[in-house]
Amino acid sequence: MREFKNIVVGLALNSDGNAVTLGSQKASQQAIWVAKANGGHIRYVHSTFANDYSTPVAGAVEGLVHEGVPAAGRAALEGIVAETKNSGVESELIYTNDRPWMDITKMALRDSVDVVIVGKRNEKSEDGRRLGSESINLLRKCPTPVWVVRPEHDLVHRLVLSATDLTDVGDRAVAYGQDVAERHDCELHVVHAWQVPFELQMETARMSEEDAAAETEKVKQKAIEAIQKTLEGGRAGEIHVGKGTPSQVIREAVTHLGPDLLVMGTISRTGIAGLLLGSTAERMLGLVDCSILTVKPEGFETTVQL
Repeated sequence: MREFKNIVVGLALNSDGNAVTLGSQKASQQAIWVAKANGGHIRYVHSTFANDYSTPVAGAVEGLVHEGVPAAGRAALEGIVAETKNSGVESELIYTNDRPWMDITKMALRDSVDVVIVGKRNEKSEDGRRLGSESINLLRKCPTPVWVVRPEHDLVHRLVLSATDLTDVGDRAVAYGQDVAERHDCELHVVHAWQVPFELQMETARMSEEDAAAETEKVKQKAIEAIQKTLEGGRAGEIHVGKGTPSQVIREAVTHLGPDLLVMGTISRTGIAGLLLGSTAERMLGLVDCSILTVKPEGFETTVQL
């Protein structure tokens, strides 16, 4: 988080176009905290794409007041900027008429952006999962870390949970979790889902039950040792390892621990730039109620073109 200086925040208005949504308000408050912690500045982005209260203006230019935004909406958006400046953080407001995730992703590609912060939507689908197409598209396409803030979060972090797959991006997720926990002086927990490699499964099938248990225990212990090494030099954390799929183990940890923030990496499939099919982070966005900070792996490529 030490490099989170150039911050972009997506701001949304309610369906009437006269007030900033609760999720966006919380995203702004979180961004102000991040900016103060890093000496950063904030660019707020509001898009009128496909909103009921607005007809997009052809050829709209970033930085100009969008003609389709009602006066009450403009006042609400400008009020967020004014509050940010009053808190001592430099900020500006940009209007666009493209899809929010598309413009924000292009901004990240064109300019120097360290993190994107947005509010999590309140609505749920029929099966109970949280919705949020803009957030999902940012997770899939935006090359920067994406922080999705839960609208009901009071922004007092009591427990941060980092999920790691023991890869480089997992190590980064642990490091970011350590940083947030250190700055908030709160608990840090790290979770990892381990599985018995197929080769070992074949070998243990020919072993006694006792020997097979000993070999699988070695896999678990090796994972714990790797996490301990990752934590060295930073804030100490409690380690949780569970046998199973990542989504299952992480969800169980979230249910048991009740974190305020879940930090985890996204995975780009080799050879398919920007594609995150089956991404555990994407599934977690729809299944957990806490805020989520996701980080991209090194060399991440997006399909979005300038």
